[in-house]
Amino acid sequence: MAADRRPLRPAYDYVEHRHPPQTASRATIFFYLYPFFTVLFGHFYLPNDRLSTMKGLGIFVAFGGVFLAIVPNLQGGGITEYLIGDIIVTLGSCFLGLRITLTKVFVQEIHPYRLLVWLLGLSMPCFYVLSLIFEGDTPIEWTLQSSAGLLYQGWIVTGFCFLVLTSLLRRYKASKLVILGFLMPISGVLFSYLILGEELSLGLLVGTGLVATGIYLVNKQS
Repeated sequence: MAADRRPLRPAYDYVEHRHPPQTASRATIFFYLYPFFTVLFGHFYLPNDRLSTMKGLGIFVAFGGVFLAIVPNLQGGGITEYLIGDIIVTLGSCFLGLRITLTKVFVQEIHPYRLLVWLLGLSMPCFYVLSLIFEGDTPIEWTLQSSAGLLYQGWIVTGFCFLVLTSLLRRYKASKLVILGFLMPISGVLFSYLILGEELSLGLLVGTGLVATGIYLVNKQS
């Protein structure tokens, strides 16, 4: 599911590190609205993946778990201060939900390898133009760390993870896959505790339980 985040990476990084103001915690919360959009679009485009009460409840509960885990890290500030950044990330989340839904539609007739080639071939020029517009004044520093990050993002996330996701979408319902994405921010906070020694909050423990409950509710239906 790591591949899910790449289509809105330019917007996500832009609001997280540059103007308009935004924090990683706020961006994470608005980013993980994408399962809601995926289920909403799937209701109209995927006949066998209609929105149901149980499915909606499961996604809502899982998102509540993410919110509880992330909310202690939210920084202060007025709503207006972060409004533009919130809108950009939410729009990116909406388009991500649409992309997952359309991938589910197309992959039924197009092989995942071919779909991946077309997606990358059409998206890379767009990313390059957006980079010139929003990051044209940012100097490029080639270091071992940045090169390793680029290789990881390109080969592992963009290549392997997206290919796995596309293959899974060919076999399983989109709603049952996107709900697993709620595990990513939870695991991020958990690894921060295990590796970086950051504090393990009660919100994380409760949030993890809610995410697990939400996943169960969504997958309860056959």
